[in-house]
Amino acid sequence: MDIKRLERLRGNAVNTEFQSAMALLRRDAEEAAKITFAIRSHEQGEWMHYYYCDEDGARLTFEWLKPHLHRCPTCGKERQHALLDGGWTSLAHSQIGRAVYHIALLYAIEPDAERLQFVKSYLMAYADHYETYAIHGNIPYNGPGKLFAQTLDEAHWITDLALGFDMIKEHLTREEITHIRRGLLEPCARFLIAHKEEQIHNHSVLITSAIAALGLLLDDNEILGAGLEGEYGLRDQLVRGIFEDGQWYEGNVQYHFYAFQSLLHYALIAEGTERDVWQMNELKAMFDFPLHLVLPNGVMPTLNDAGLGHHIGTYAPYYEIAYDIYGEAKYRSLLQAAYGMDETGPSMQGVNLSKRDSVYALMFGGDLAGQPAEATDSLGEEVRRTRSLPESGLTKIVNQDGWHVIVKHSRFGGEHDHMDRLGLSIMHGDIPLLVDPGTTAYGIPVHYGWFKHTYSHNTVSIDGADQPPRDGRLIQMHEEPWGVWLETAVDWLSEDYVMKDRIILPAELHPWDVDAYQGVRIRRLIVLVENHLLDIVQVIVPATREVHFNNHISGALVNDDEAVVWSSTDDKLSRLDQQWLKDKKRLVQGAPAFAYEMRKGTLEQHIWCSQQADLYSALTPDNPPSGQRTSLLAVASVEQSVIYVQTLHVDAKQQEARQGKLEVTMLSSNTLQVVWNKQGDQHTYVVSLASEKAELNKLR
Repeated sequence: MDIKRLERLRGNAVNTEFQSAMALLRRDAEEAAKITFAIRSHEQGEWMHYYYCDEDGARLTFEWLKPHLHRCPTCGKERQHALLDGGWTSLAHSQIGRAVYHIALLYAIEPDAERLQFVKSYLMAYADHYETYAIHGNIPYNGPGKLFAQTLDEAHWITDLALGFDMIKEHLTREEITHIRRGLLEPCARFLIAHKEEQIHNHSVLITSAIAALGLLLDDNEILGAGLEGEYGLRDQLVRGIFEDGQWYEGNVQYHFYAFQSLLHYALIAEGTERDVWQMNELKAMFDFPLHLVLPNGVMPTLNDAGLGHHIGTYAPYYEIAYDIYGEAKYRSLLQAAYGMDETGPSMQGVNLSKRDSVYALMFGGDLAGQPAEATDSLGEEVRRTRSLPESGLTKIVNQDGWHVIVKHSRFGGEHDHMDRLGLSIMHGDIPLLVDPGTTAYGIPVHYGWFKHTYSHNTVSIDGADQPPRDGRLIQMHEEPWGVWLETAVDWLSEDYVMKDRIILPAELHPWDVDAYQGVRIRRLIVLVENHLLDIVQVIVPATREVHFNNHISGALVNDDEAVVWSSTDDKLSRLDQQWLKDKKRLVQGAPAFAYEMRKGTLEQHIWCSQQADLYSALTPDNPPSGQRTSLLAVASVEQSVIYVQTLHVDAKQQEARQGKLEVTMLSSNTLQVVWNKQGDQHTYVVSLASEKAELNKLR
């Protein structure tokens, strides 16, 4: 650790502002010190994603003294299985790695012989046994491990041990240092080098960061170069994996920070050396990008393979680093909002506040008091700002009525993509309306069965199949006095996409149907005014196709209109296993106007189609998968083109259903007039789709 960082760490440790962080570090260290797990030869861990309940997606409980008993904390079921035992083994060693790191960190603050002995004993024990671990692992789309079942987890674990070693090495004897280097650090580095992934990928960033960190600690330029240089080395990952606006290409904030965290660990070890990387442009851009996507309640949107629950507090520890290194007010503003210290700026409603208790706060934390940020730097202002990021392909539109909408016109994100170009994710206040569900643990059947497919998203599916890789694009966006509207598009007129030659897509990760989409063009217009959202989708096909327009609502369909009649059906909806679509019904009578009881208030939905379309409803998995959403699917057999129009309106208080009326008139084959009337509040739009760029005029 750099001497300046060590001084900051020790100074913060006695600062009253960081006592929560010290208390948590001491508590973690005390719990870690209770670990009596003996490091043994010939251990073999399994994939930690197996260590979940396959029914409700909850992580199973972990107990040091019961390595063969695995209980679900949600449903209470107990399981015994060799794969779960192996998952327990991986979790045990992963936790030991973290324990070594945290106890070494506490030792750097408060030297203590027992702490030093704990860290040293585990490092020496791993050095005794590491060469006995056999290369193994058959995790899909991942390289093998030695102690773990995949290269990625091996890199995670050795990075924690490397950080711990870096903090205590000056207190070890020459013989101990030599043994740890030769028995653990060097053979692990050689293993990681042999199994680097030859693609641009978050795994590759983590693995090459670990290799580079080990090269620094071993003072070995060959190992250091194997991590940093060459095709698919760390530098190449940053140059070709980060888009122009700073987003990591895999398409969501969670994977963005997952790749980023490993880079930051390397930066911490390299700090103060000639390999210091803090001033790299790519590094700063990665801090800046997520600020643009924060929603008004402080939550980060779930896109692609993102899980639930990530918010500004989740990532506040990283912004301790950003504020210390760059000193910019926008980073301070995020920290103040996350910690509930933002008393002067615009309040963010419903933010899940966090304690300032991370190890990064101890190592990097500074004074957060000061003048309020200017409007351009205030997070409170940023979350209320419509923002388009065309390079990443994400647009966030918001208004004062509480709507916040993410439109996904992104580039294809590789292995972790969900094949959902032009998908929508819509919230009103803190109420999810039609949201991208993200996903759950990868070992849970619903992940590959449902969440990773086009059909589980609010977008268009052709013939019920997944969209092949292709980059979406923003055609235009306009902020008008009356609201915001934008046009996005995607087509399959060729098979090119930006990341095509930079990533590996195994045959098993090709669930899409190229033939179904060849020659297909889709455009989507989103219009957001004060009290409603207008959604217009045009699909052009080269030959007859079945076009599915899908909407998944986080509420329950209200069936209180006798004129609306549904009939149970066994019709196959999508090419997925139909177990994911329960209680399937087809609309046989009544207007396509629906109301849904939401967590709070009512969502009103009206749908129109330019030709005959069958409307279906079904109950489909929510996230977590123990819950359900209501899916409304409009399916039409199309020879040339079809246009779907829908309006969404939220009534946060009243429970009356379907008060509005949608009228659509085709003025010509490519021009339509849309009228939305809600209790005398009428809005009229004329939309022309005759050219490559749509024209939209709001008459009143």
